[in-house]
Amino acid sequence: ENLKIEDTSVCMVHSPAEMQRGLEAVEKQSQQYIQEPETKWKDSIHERIGERPKINLLQSSKDRLQRRLKEKDEVTVETTNPEKNKMDKLIEILNSMRNNSSDVDSKLTTFMEEAQNSTNSEEMLGEIVKTIYQKAVTDRSFASTAAKLCDKMALFMVEGTKFRSLLLNMLQKDFTMREELQQRDVERWLGFITFLCEVFSTMRSSTREPFRVLLLQSQDMKEDAVLCCSMELQSTGRLLEEQLPEMMMELLAIARNKMLCPSESMLTRSLLLEVIELHANNWNPLTPTITQYYNKTIQKLTA
Repeated sequence: ENLKIEDTSVCMVHSPAEMQRGLEAVEKQSQQYIQEPETKWKDSIHERIGERPKINLLQSSKDRLQRRLKEKDEVTVETTNPEKNKMDKLIEILNSMRNNSSDVDSKLTTFMEEAQNSTNSEEMLGEIVKTIYQKAVTDRSFASTAAKLCDKMALFMVEGTKFRSLLLNMLQKDFTMREELQQRDVERWLGFITFLCEVFSTMRSSTREPFRVLLLQSQDMKEDAVLCCSMELQSTGRLLEEQLPEMMMELLAIARNKMLCPSESMLTRSLLLEVIELHANNWNPLTPTITQYYNKTIQKLTA
């Protein structure tokens, strides 16, 4: 039942020795940025921003940035005219959940109990999985909570069908058509990637192993995709590298190339530099000073 996905569309760009030298140079350069006087840094950022076209992010990406910068509370997604049936209570509980809220664990438990009492057929179980999945991929702020809920309900079984099997089938379906999804609906594509990363970080197989999922971004990366990638790597980077070290090396090589490419936006380069620094720090949180540097930079670049 493991979700095993491979993507061979990305090739190696650097040799290991070149990558190491490049990483050392980037780390040294980033440290020099931190040591510059704040006034000089502000003037420099202001001048460089004036040279670049305005960055247009999707509203959902702006919301994620604002949550990161603690400027905005999460909003509840309202249901659009749900039918009056036994799914109503489950949808109500689902919409009341918020990431990091004090009562999220109790609501997860309440949802599980209600689902167990309401589910009497494989069809009903499929509806529950679909409802959770649709909310997770259309509301990126809910992805983390959805992954926790799916982990708790993974072994829930009705008529011989497990919750986990239905969920992985949905993930597999969207993964196989990810390129088409990216072209047709970028918002949903980003939501899918975010949720898939959260599933990888949270859920485990029956042997307590992570699902071996590999996500490599397209060579043609836009700001929204880079933002999604960088934020998910902050939470899943360590686990991804443990499971797929060679693929992580390729991903970091792509990130370095993109970061050093003059044609990329300053926001893209800043986000990728932060990922490279996190990797150099063994995926541990960066110091408050460095984190503040990136937060201020992102604020200025997206203002």
